[in-house]
Parts: sequence; C-alpha cells; structure tokens
Amino acid sequence: MKQTLRGLAALVALTSGVAHADVKPDAGDYQAAPPGTDLLLLYYQHHEADKAYSRGKRVADKLDLELDVGLLRYVHFTRWGDYIVDPQVILPFGQQRVGLADSKTSGIGDLIFGGTLWTIADFERGEHLGWSVFITAPTGSDKNKGFALSQNRWAADFQVGYVRKLAPKWSVDAIGEVEFYEDDRKTGSQRDPLLQIHTHLRHHVSDATHLAVSYRHNWGARERLSGTTLASERNNGNLTLTWASFIAPTWQVQLQYSHDTQVREGPLTRGIQTRLLKIF
Repeated sequence: MKQTLRGLAALVALTSGVAHADVKPDAGDYQAAPPGTDLLLLYYQHHEADKAYSRGKRVADKLDLELDVGLLRYVHFTRWGDYIVDPQVILPFGQQRVGLADSKTSGIGDLIFGGTLWTIADFERGEHLGWSVFITAPTGSDKNKGFALSQNRWAADFQVGYVRKLAPKWSVDAIGEVEFYEDDRKTGSQRDPLLQIHTHLRHHVSDATHLAVSYRHNWGARERLSGTTLASERNNGNLTLTWASFIAPTWQVQLQYSHDTQVREGPLTRGIQTRLLKIF
C-alpha cells in the first residue's frame, strides 16, 4: 500500500507540474500593447483532482489532490527596432496537498522569464502575430519532494500566437507551443518535449468586457529513468470558460473555470483562476 501511495504521489509530481506551474496563454494575451506600457498581474489558481490516469487507464479514484497557486507577473512593452517586444518575469508560489498520499508541500516555485516579439501588430485591423521564448529556472523550494511548482530542471518554452478580429464583436486566437526539458538535476530522469495548442474564441460584449471559450490539448512529455518509463506520453485536453472586464480604465479582472475533457497521463483536474491586471 505504501508503495502504491508513493507511486501515485510521484505521478502527480511528474504531471501536474507541467500542467499548472506555468502561465498558460489566455484569450487576448497575444495582442500587443503600445510601447511604454507596463503590466502588473496577480493570478490565483485552485485545482482539484480525484482521478488519476496512466497510459490511459485509471489508477486512482480518490486521489484528493488540491493545488493552490499564486503567480506574480510583470510585463514591459517596448520597441526593438521595427518590432514591439515585451520582456517579462513570472514568480509562482503556493501549496499542494495529496490526501491519498497524506502529503502537503508549499513554497516558492521556479522563476520564469522571457518575452514575445511581434512581427505583426496591427491595432486597427486587430491582427497580431507574436513569437515567444520563456525559460524556467530550477530556483523553487522543495525541488526534490514532488512539489508541482518546482521541477528541478531547466526548461525552454517556445510559442507562436496569432490573433485575428473576425467581426466587430468576435476574434480568434491560436497558439502553438513546444517545451524542452533538461534532465532532472537530482535523479537524471529524462522528459520528452511537450507539444501544446491553445485556441480561443472571444465575444466582445463591449469595449471593456469579453467572454471566451478555449480548448487546449497537449501531447508528449514522456518521463524515463534508466530505460524505465515513469510517465507515458500525454494526450490530454482541457476546456476553459473566461469572463474578463475592465472595472476601471487601468484595472482588469478575469475569472475562469476549466475542466479536463480527456486525460491519458496524469490527474483529471478541474479548477478556477482569477486574475487582476493593472496597467501603468
């Protein structure tokens, strides 16, 4: 029984960190802002999971996983030659609890830094094309204790995002992403690249408020150690509903509900996210 619990805890550590330790691109994130704009964002995420899967088979029904995450993010828009760029830094923090394994971990997560370069930033037509690089540094606490926010390895995340206004009140966002991982700095385990897509359809209720429905899917990220597979390839999907509105000219509030629709590897999660954005 103890070995089973340890195995489930390891499964959660291997999978939920990839799913939730980063800031996923939301609807509107790939719209550039005028140079000189600064953004300060504070996120709160709460995720829960009872079921966990491995190789497409259910391995836990009462996992009792809870993950509470806060993220502090600073973004600065500036001009680099003929292009708009936005260097930024993200610091996650929070706690996770796995009731089935009777474990609880909290602390600071891995630091994320990088930015986006826009080769198209047409504010009049509502068309934007951005290319991003984000680096995750293994700076978090409890890196060797299965903390989802601390991966104990370097990671490089490459994204390309396209935004297009379809009609006065409708726009679509499409983002492709691939993330590469260093070997685990303690165990030496190897993780294959993770491929992801993010699609968003937005309805602009007004100039200040929008609603969005998003679908995300990811593949890959198989984990191996000395020829043994610790976690098989992902083939996971997620549906997210979003409401976002400017409650003042420089303040925006965003609320989300997300639910995994398909999980081949990892916990099947449901969760909420709130985001507060301040424009300087």
